[in-house]
Amino acid sequence: MRFLSASRPGRWLVWLIYRVLDKPLPVPHAAEWMMIPEHSVEQVLETGALESLHPRDVLEAARRMDRQRREHDERYSGEA
Repeated sequence: MRFLSASRPGRWLVWLIYRVLDKPLPVPHAAEWMMIPEHSVEQVLETGALESLHPRDVLEAARRMDRQRREHDERYSGEA
């Protein structure tokens, strides 16, 4: 699994397999999708940010986090 998760196509392949099987993604894989640093995964789990590890939910959360990250960068790049 780690081998596949190391590349973007591999992450999509793992996501697709778990989506087809309707199984939750493994926590490390979901964290990679959401670009959560490895040392923060436990904290994220404690806060309930990864309430659902189903592929469709992880993908939506990753999109949301990416959008927030872009908005943050745009807001603070204009002030610098």
